[in-house]
Amino acid sequence: STLRGNIQNMVSANNFLYIFGEDSINVFSDVRITNTGDTLFTNTNVSASVGSKLKYAVYPYFRSILFMNNYGVYALVGSTTSKISDQLDGIFPYIDFTKPVTAGQVLLNNILCAAFNFYLTSSFPITSGDRFVQVVFFEKKWFVTSQGALRYVSSAPVGGLINLYGVTDTALFKLYGDATANISSEIQTSLSPMKDPIRTKQALKFGIEATLTTGGTLVVTVDSESGSSPDYTLNNNVTWYNNQGVTLTWLNNSSAVIGWLTSSGYALYKSDAQQYGKYLGLTITSTDPALTVNTIEFEHELRVRF
Repeated sequence: STLRGNIQNMVSANNFLYIFGEDSINVFSDVRITNTGDTLFTNTNVSASVGSKLKYAVYPYFRSILFMNNYGVYALVGSTTSKISDQLDGIFPYIDFTKPVTAGQVLLNNILCAAFNFYLTSSFPITSGDRFVQVVFFEKKWFVTSQGALRYVSSAPVGGLINLYGVTDTALFKLYGDATANISSEIQTSLSPMKDPIRTKQALKFGIEATLTTGGTLVVTVDSESGSSPDYTLNNNVTWYNNQGVTLTWLNNSSAVIGWLTSSGYALYKSDAQQYGKYLGLTITSTDPALTVNTIEFEHELRVRF
């Protein structure tokens, strides 16, 4: 077997040595020494058309090898290469591959995730300004984070836990390490035809089943193909007013302000909705920590066809 193109990277995992070329992958295995001192091994070409020249974006992940090239993220499992980044196809044309592309593993909420760090240009439709971003993968799902000008990222185990670290030109950071700090987050669903793309849908209500461990606020818009509704605010905070409409503040015996919650943990937050269109969806934004969205629900009526 031959490896087309120059060797770009080598990775040892699962008792194999993986040799990456720009457009192919070989595996060295069954290495042994004969009685006469000769070295014998098996050199097998496992991918004749897909490889990677991004040497810092190839690494083991569970029983597979993950790697990124200029047109996707792939998993090499045994001798089979499969693309796992179909959901990110719209991002790749806007990546600046003259900048470093790096990757690593990280534990998030006790789930081992795979992360890739690259430079996204300002021409991407839904971002502002050129910047490094991270795309994170677990259980066939992807999400995007942005944590500053991290030119390189890499993972390392500490105390039995796999952490991800990033560097700028002047500083080193531990990534995804603070579960209590406020962060800006956005969850945007696809615009769904609700099983009937030619019928107009009138949104009536929506619900979000979420887990809020502390006081939290969700700002929601109901979206259609023609635009977004006004903001709907959902939260588990209780605001107290006196009979003159003035907000009342509660203090404990240390004079610290305390908050009141309607619920803590898993709950259903719901609201009436004003929106219509052939396709409906939701956008949820928050600045609160430790927030989990479990389920998104819609109630709608079918209206006219076409």
